[in-house]
Amino acid sequence: MNLRTAWQERADSWVRWARSPDLDDDFWQFHLPRFLSLLPPPGQLTVDVGCGEGRLGRRLAAAGHRVIGCDAAFPLVKAATEAHQAGTAVVADAARLPIRDQAADLVTAFMCLHDFDDMAAAVTEAGRILEPDGQLAIALLHPVFTARLTGAYADEQPYTLTVDRAGQTMIYQGIREPLKTSNGKNIMPFLHLLARPATS
Repeated sequence: MNLRTAWQERADSWVRWARSPDLDDDFWQFHLPRFLSLLPPPGQLTVDVGCGEGRLGRRLAAAGHRVIGCDAAFPLVKAATEAHQAGTAVVADAARLPIRDQAADLVTAFMCLHDFDDMAAAVTEAGRILEPDGQLAIALLHPVFTARLTGAYADEQPYTLTVDRAGQTMIYQGIREPLKTSNGKNIMPFLHLLARPATS
């Protein structure tokens, strides 16, 4: 099963999980506020790659960004366009975005690069649609965390993570990526690694 198919099949579970501050508490309590604090002010166009059900795009739009969300899973795009205060979202492969060259001044990829079947192509495509001074804002799982899932730190490996919380289950499938891809080519010249703060 490729990752696009996996997310299509789990779309209903993800929408329920993603929209609940009790279920996806990492996002609502820590990751979202920290990520928003790193972003530039609204500009010409923000493209939210791997937008899922649209929660980040809705927050960005509320802050004044003109947002287009892109996701390969049709059920998630449908949920994004039907949500309260829905923005614009389209079905699109992250490796083939329906956006002209240099159209965006900000591209966000929030906790999704590891969900793409071809991460290198997705990053290259983000570069294509960014204007020369544009910014790519990435959040992703820390490589130490994903190494625990696969048993390998330096290698690219598929993983499955099952989380049970409040009587609900969410199954994540992704590709564990080191900071450099297995071919040794650095495809992330800059990124912010978001880690959950230590608890006492």
